[in-house]
This record gives sequence, structure tokens and C-alpha cells, in this order.
Amino acid sequence: MSHHHHDHDHEHDHQHDHQHDGENPLAEEQEQIAREIGAELSEAFVEYVLGRLPFEDLAFGVFDALSDLSVVASGEYELEDPSEGDGEAEDEDADDDFDAE
Repeated sequence: MSHHHHDHDHEHDHQHDHQHDGENPLAEEQEQIAREIGAELSEAFVEYVLGRLPFEDLAFGVFDALSDLSVVASGEYELEDPSEGDGEAEDEDADDDFDAE
């Protein structure tokens, strides 16, 4: 069993230049959303390697996340207000309904 050891240098300066905030007020919000999507993917990756998540679900989730990410990056999105209760967000659960025969 080969141990891949990736030496990631985490020495990058994490000084965020906030000079561009004026021209792109969305930048901070987009960064936040991107981090949240990344965090959800991290969870899914862990579930998968622990054998709790089927690969198909992982692949679907990753694809979903990438779709969301591209929309966020384009700036063509509106944050869903969970209190609106129009039920549209619930549609994503529809794919949980099919049983593998």
C-alpha cells in the first residue's frame, strides 16, 4: 500500500487584499458561499471514505456543488430565503426516492 505524501505548503500569506471590495460587493458573499459548498463537499468526502455514502451519491453531490459554484461565480444568483417556504428547495430531495431494484 503506497503512502502518497503530499507536501502542501501552507505558507501562503493569507492577507486578503480588500481593495476590490468597492467594485465587487458580492466578493465576500461569494467567498462565504464557496467555503460553505466546500465544507459540504468535505463532509461528503469523509462519509464516502468511511463507507457511509455510495459513490453515486458522492458524484451527484459533487456535480451539484460544481453547478452551484459556477452560478455563484457568475454572480447570477439570488440567495434563497428559507422563510419563504415555497417548497422549491425541497425538490432536490426527490432523487432520494428511488430504490435500487
